[in-house]
Amino acid sequence: MVDFLTIAFVVVLLGLTLLAIRMWYTTKGSAVSEAERRLYGRFLVGLAIFWVVAIAGYFGGPFLSAMK
Repeated sequence: MVDFLTIAFVVVLLGLTLLAIRMWYTTKGSAVSEAERRLYGRFLVGLAIFWVVAIAGYFGGPFLSAMK
């Protein structure tokens, strides 16, 4: 069950990252309203937090198990 959750977490993380890249690429040259820009900024902050949690879980798991 843990392997399934890990794989699901990575799939969602990569999917959201690809979505963010696509959003950035499509709005790069066009005029975007301020509300859309703020919403995209919040999305990127949430994605960055998601990446930090993933990295902390990846490196923190072996570190915590080595301390026991």
